[in-house]
Amino acid sequence: MSTRSLIARVGDHEGEFAGVYHHSDGYPTGLGAYLWNFLHGHFHGDLAAMLRVLIDEHPAGWSCIVGKDFSLKPGYTWQRAAKDGADFGVYSRRPDYRRPQCFCHGDRHEASQSFTHEDLKDNNAGLQWLYVFDEKENRLYVRDLGHGEEIIVELKEPEPEWTAIECGENFERCGHYGWVHGLAPKTSNLSTQTWLGRRPLEVHDAVSFIIGGKRYTNTGSGGNSDYLNQSNGKQYHSNAWIVTVRAGNGRRLDVPVAKIVNGKYTPFPGVTWVMPGTRDNPEETVQS
Repeated sequence: MSTRSLIARVGDHEGEFAGVYHHSDGYPTGLGAYLWNFLHGHFHGDLAAMLRVLIDEHPAGWSCIVGKDFSLKPGYTWQRAAKDGADFGVYSRRPDYRRPQCFCHGDRHEASQSFTHEDLKDNNAGLQWLYVFDEKENRLYVRDLGHGEEIIVELKEPEPEWTAIECGENFERCGHYGWVHGLAPKTSNLSTQTWLGRRPLEVHDAVSFIIGGKRYTNTGSGGNSDYLNQSNGKQYHSNAWIVTVRAGNGRRLDVPVAKIVNGKYTPFPGVTWVMPGTRDNPEETVQS
């Protein structure tokens, strides 16, 4: 999924801004870090010059600039590659992939589209992060729209810790797996919040299920029985969560592992959930 963001300038009055859309990698450790290094490297600290390029010269916005090379002429190049029959693996190794991908030039010639503070009232674009530059104060306002947090970055000071901006000083806003930050082993797919004990373990976190005395590994694939019954003509128990498990010798089975009552999941009769360890309890636990 794309992380949608906005690159903007402050307006004449407090709280006002205008800028352009940026489609992919808009989280602070992606776009935020790139904008910082783009300003201090490519533009040698000239904020006005950078904003002229990013906003004024490309008013239709960007597909992505993160990791792109501005010594190459910006322009959208994927449509041409797809027309030639190249898959993404081939395209990603071409010089065209390294170009900053805008919606104004190359294969796309979209009309100018300015996003302002007014557009955030409904946020129909699904924006997640906002980067608003103040040229007069030489400052960047980074806003986490999902959590309502705003962080001020002084552009003359040393580069900030982008992970802390993105996830919070104590990971209070983090939506990553715990292993991303080295909190949990890479064998664990627990979210940071679950690993830290801030969220309860749920059926989706189970590493395996014990059914009839036998342990089956969870593949992570599952679905609501009512939906599966309608879409695939199955005959599962109603209001159940069905999971695909490994049954050995390369076989897989679809089995009910949870009852769903008023949106809550509890172990299905005869099924035990095997839960992974957490920070405070590193050993496996069971729920049945």
